[in-house]
Amino acid sequence: MTDRITRKRQRTQAHIAQIAVALFEKHGYESVTMEQIATESDVARGTLYNHFAVKDAVLVYWIHTQLSDALGPLVNQVLTRSSFVERVAIILNASAAWWEKHQSFAAPYIRYRFHGLPGGQGAAPSDLIPVYAQLIKAAQKTDEIASLIPADRLARYLHYLYLSALMEWLADPEQSLSQQFAQAFDFFMNGADSGKK
Repeated sequence: MTDRITRKRQRTQAHIAQIAVALFEKHGYESVTMEQIATESDVARGTLYNHFAVKDAVLVYWIHTQLSDALGPLVNQVLTRSSFVERVAIILNASAAWWEKHQSFAAPYIRYRFHGLPGGQGAAPSDLIPVYAQLIKAAQKTDEIASLIPADRLARYLHYLYLSALMEWLADPEQSLSQQFAQAFDFFMNGADSGKK
């Protein structure tokens, strides 16, 4: 029974997110209202707010769903590389290419991540942090990364640097997002390097 309810909830969330993103792309993110999303999704306003407290949460859910769908093939490619630096570079380059195609969604995403409701309704559980943590744990075993700080915490630090680079790019979109990510990652590595190479 619970599985059926969970699947129904996930289908409803996915449907709402798909409709919302189509509206965002057609009319611009800022001009679309929650009421429009409910109407176009053919769900009651109460149902919409039961799944997503705010419009930003709908967008973040869609972005995390996109990320989740892309991560499987990307992780397979990442694991063919021998070093932590090469592995993370693949993720960051793929991420830069994605954001460049969806630049109009970056500001609301950042706003939600920093000012939204952590773990709030509608937030998708998928994120880069668990992937970073897995890669960092492996790098700690080979002494590419110091083991003094737990991998989960280092993964969060790396993700905040990622978000910071994204904000820098939003402030000046003429800059290369790939370069912003590379600089943030270089900063991370200089602080996390074990010195045992």
